[in-house]
Amino acid sequence: RGLGTGPGQRRAIPTAAIVIWWTLPMRSLRPICCSIALLAISCLASRPAQATERQWRLGVDGTYAMAGLPETTTAGLGGGAHLTYGLTDAFNLRANADVTALPLPAPATLAWMWNTTVGAEYVFDILRWVPTVGLLAGPVGLYRQGDGQVIVDSHDVYLGLEIPLGLGYQIMPEFTVGAEGRYRMLLVGSDVGPINYLSGHLRAEYVWGQ
Repeated sequence: RGLGTGPGQRRAIPTAAIVIWWTLPMRSLRPICCSIALLAISCLASRPAQATERQWRLGVDGTYAMAGLPETTTAGLGGGAHLTYGLTDAFNLRANADVTALPLPAPATLAWMWNTTVGAEYVFDILRWVPTVGLLAGPVGLYRQGDGQVIVDSHDVYLGLEIPLGLGYQIMPEFTVGAEGRYRMLLVGSDVGPINYLSGHLRAEYVWGQ
């Protein structure tokens, strides 16, 4: 006989699951299994996010960033905004603008890095979860504040290339929240080679359009 699904076997399945569950180490595997189960249930119970063409998204974000400047590697805080427009269900046009304050070693005081980039991003529409990846380019400025004596203020502008990788969650049709990581390389304008910049962002978006 082939494998059946009689009443006895149906009763055995949950019984075996309970036995396996209670044999898992309490402080190691059980919390992980609970998290996976809750995430699966929330994804199955949620409705599609329905990212569409001709849809606008305007967002603001808070930033924590690390930059490898010629004089030092430093980290600081900042913020910005972004705007996207849906060309198709899968591709968006996108524009970013942000500024970050980066402490510098004495006798300098602070560096302000501003960024305005434009490009495109690809959208993976998975229920309410919306992963994105993009490629953007544009001018990036670096303003260094000196101490007014040994080091004077300076302002340099570079050509920057940026790769954002994000994950959004649609709370309601008009509002999403999410997190994003960005890698930025300042290519042209530096006489000491490329400058690398890595940042993490928490963001909120307002959505409108079709």
